Amino acid sequence: MHLKRFTFPLSALLLLLLAACSNVPPESTAGDGSAQVITPTDDGFLPTSTPMQNSESETASSDQAESVTADNDSGEAVEQNGDVVVDGTGLTETYNGLTVGFTADGNAYVGDLNAPVVIEEYSDYQCPFCSRFALTTMRDLKQGAVANGEAVLIFYDFPLNIHPQAPAASNAARCAGEAGPAAYWAMHDALFEDVRGWSINNPSDVLIEMGNGLDIELTDDFPNCVTEMRYQSAIDADFNRGRENGVQSTPTFFMNGQPLIGAQPIASFERAIAALSAGESIVQDSGPQIEELDIPPFQMPEQAVFGDEYAGEMGDPDAPILIVEFTDYQCPFCSRHVAETMPTIISELIDTGRVRYVLKDFPLDSIHPEARAAAAAARCAGEQDAYWEMHDSVFANQAAWGQGGMTPEGLNQVLSGFAATLGLDTIAFDSCMADGRYDEAVEANLQEGLGEEITGTPTFFIDGYYLSGAQPFEVFELVVENIENETIEDLFRESYEAQVEQYKQQLAQQQQQQQAPPPPTGPVDVNIEGDPFLGDPDAPITIIEFTDFQCPFCVRHFENTFPLIKANYIDQGLVKYVYKEFPLSFHPEADEASEAARCANDQGEYFSMHDKLFETQPEWGSNPEFINLFIGYAEELGLDKDVFADCLNSGKYTELVQNQLREGQQLGISGTPTFFINGNIFVGAQPISSFATAIDSLLNSE
Repeated sequence: MHLKRFTFPLSALLLLLLAACSNVPPESTAGDGSAQVITPTDDGFLPTSTPMQNSESETASSDQAESVTADNDSGEAVEQNGDVVVDGTGLTETYNGLTVGFTADGNAYVGDLNAPVVIEEYSDYQCPFCSRFALTTMRDLKQGAVANGEAVLIFYDFPLNIHPQAPAASNAARCAGEAGPAAYWAMHDALFEDVRGWSINNPSDVLIEMGNGLDIELTDDFPNCVTEMRYQSAIDADFNRGRENGVQSTPTFFMNGQPLIGAQPIASFERAIAALSAGESIVQDSGPQIEELDIPPFQMPEQAVFGDEYAGEMGDPDAPILIVEFTDYQCPFCSRHVAETMPTIISELIDTGRVRYVLKDFPLDSIHPEARAAAAAARCAGEQDAYWEMHDSVFANQAAWGQGGMTPEGLNQVLSGFAATLGLDTIAFDSCMADGRYDEAVEANLQEGLGEEITGTPTFFIDGYYLSGAQPFEVFELVVENIENETIEDLFRESYEAQVEQYKQQLAQQQQQQQAPPPPTGPVDVNIEGDPFLGDPDAPITIIEFTDFQCPFCVRHFENTFPLIKANYIDQGLVKYVYKEFPLSFHPEADEASEAARCANDQGEYFSMHDKLFETQPEWGSNPEFINLFIGYAEELGLDKDVFADCLNSGKYTELVQNQLREGQQLGISGTPTFFINGNIFVGAQPISSFATAIDSLLNSE
C-alpha cells in the first residue's frame, strides 16, 4: 500500500459519505432492457442487439456465454465468441515491444491474432479491480504469454452504471486510437494509471489533457472526438455483446469462449492458458473464502511537507490547519473551484481562523501554454499587494485569454489590461512581466508538485493529505473538521474498511455468479398460484413480472411502459399480468417493500400499494424510517393501519418473498425487471415497442 496515496480515493469516500449513497453493489451491470429486443422463434425468444440509450443497469446474467454472429464492413460473418475474429483491420503497430492492432469490429488487441488462446476482456476504466488487473496482472500477462505468442488479448468496453465517467474514458481511448493502435493502448494505460485524476464531473477537458500529454502524437480532431462522445454507439455495442454473453461484473474474461471472472492473479491465467493449450476446459474454482483473504493491514498515509516558496497566501499564519492548492490559471476546473467553492472556503475556514490557505503554481504547459504567463502576472500584481485581485481577475476572464493561439505580445497586453483595470502601476507591472523575474519560482512550484506525483489541477493538500479535483465545499469542511477533532485517522480507516468491504462483496458476487444457472433459452413454467394479477384470468397471453420496488429501472417500466401495456393489452382482455417479488441484495429496503405490498394484498390493495411504493421510491429508499413510511402509506390508502402494521412487523410474508427470490434465481434471473411472456424470458425495462413485438407475435401465432 502506497503511503503517500491511500489506495481508496479520499474524495470519492467523502462524496459517498455526504451523499449517503452506499446501497449499490460493488460492481454491477446489465438489465436496462434498452440493450435487447426479443423476437419469438420456435425455440423461444432470442435476444438481438439494439443501440442502448445509456449504460445504466440494475444487473445481470450468468457466467455462461452464447455465440452471436455479426457482420463486419466487408459483409463477411465474424464469429464473436469462442472462435474470435482472426482478421483485423490490417493496421498493426508495435507498442512496448508487442504487436497491437484493431479487430475487424474495431476492438483493440495486443499480441498475435493467430495465437492459440484468445483472451477477451470486458472492462470498465473506473473499476478499481480493472485498474488493479491492468497495472499488475496484465503487465505480467503481456510479458509472458502474449510476448511468447501463446495468447492474444482483445479489449471490450463494459462501463458500469455506478461509474458515471467510465463511458467518457472508454470514448477517449477510442479517440486516441484514431492515431493508431499504439495510441489507443497508450491512452488505455494512462487512464488506468490515473483513475482518480479524471473521475470528476464532466471529465472531457481532463481526458483531452491526458491524451495530449501522451508521448504519442494524437490527431488534431482528438478534442472534438472526446467532447462529442464519438464512439458512444461502439461502446454500447460492446456492452450489449457482453451482456448477451452473461457478463455482469468487471473485469470479466473469456478465454477461447470460457469465462474467467474477476481480477485474477497471473497464476490463474497461466493455469487457464496451459489447460486450453492442452485441449482441456478451464476449471475455475470458487477462489479463496472471505475469511481466508490475505488483506494488508490499515496504514495511515504520509503527510506531504512543502517548502516556503508559494505564489499567494490567505489567512492567519498561525492557523492550525494548512491547505495547499496547486493550480493552473488556464484550467477550467481550477476556475470552477475559484468561482463555486473558494468563496465559502474563505468565509467559513479562512476568515474564521481555522485554516491558512497557500497557493502554488502548477502550469500544465503541454495543454495550457498561456498558464505560466498568467501565473507570473498574479505574482507581479502581488508586488503591488494585489495578488489575489489579479488571481480572481485572471480566472474570471479565462475565456478572454485562455483559449489558446495568442501571441506572447497579445497575451501580455491582455494581462496588462487586467492590471490597469485593478488600478495598478502598469509600467511596473509590465517591467516585471518582461524581465521574467518569477520564472524560476513558478518552475520550482511545478517541480515540487511533480515530486508529490501531481498529474492534474486543481490538487489540494489539507494538512498534507492529498485531495484531487474541484471538490464541493462540504468535502473540505469534512476533512478540516476531522483534523480539528483529531479523528482524521478514523476517516481514513473508514476509507480503508470501505475498500476492503467492496473487495469482499465483489468476491462474494463472483462466487455467486459461478454457481448461478444460465437464463432459459425457451419457454418455462413459472408458478403463479396465489400471486396478484391484473386482467382476464383466461387471457391468451400471460406476462409475469419479477420486480424490485427499490430498482430504478422497475420504476422506469412502471412509469413509461406499463400504462401502455395496461391500456393496449390488459384492459382489452389480451394479457393477464402477474406480479412476483425479486428484491435485490443491494437494495436494503426492497425486501420489506415487497412484504408491504403483500400485506396490502391481504386487504385487497396490492396494486394500490404497488403503485404507491414506486411513486414514493425516493422518499423511502435509504430512509431509516421506511417501515413507518410504509405504515403511513397504508393509512393513506384507506387500509386498516393496525392490521397492516401487525402483518409487516410480524414478518408474515418474509418467507414468501425469499422463496420467490430463490425461485427467480433458479430461473436464471439476476436483475430487475425481468419478465416471462408465455414462459419466455424478457429482460429489462424495454420500451413498449419491444413488448408489442413479442405480444403481437404470440397473438398472431394463435
